[in-house]
Amino acid sequence: MAEEQLTIEAQEAADELWTEQVIPFKLTAHKVEAGDPGHYTVHFFDTRLPSLFVYWNPEKESFKTAVREVAERTVGKRSRGKGAGQSLASMNPPT
Repeated sequence: MAEEQLTIEAQEAADELWTEQVIPFKLTAHKVEAGDPGHYTVHFFDTRLPSLFVYWNPEKESFKTAVREVAERTVGKRSRGKGAGQSLASMNPPT
């Protein structure tokens, strides 16, 4: 699959995650680079997440699905970690 098409699919995945509020900030996919077979780097215009490393097996899933899973694990983990402390604090009302 052409890298231009992979960049489009990566952007679609990022847009969906943002719309669904799975990730705390909007990402813009800049380009996708192919490395070793099945290994891709998705570059974003964002200093908080400059790139994602994605392993993709086209026989098992779409590239968009692979990007979604990695982005959700990577960015979602960061946002949950920050939000978790706030949630715990709000659970203990002041006395």
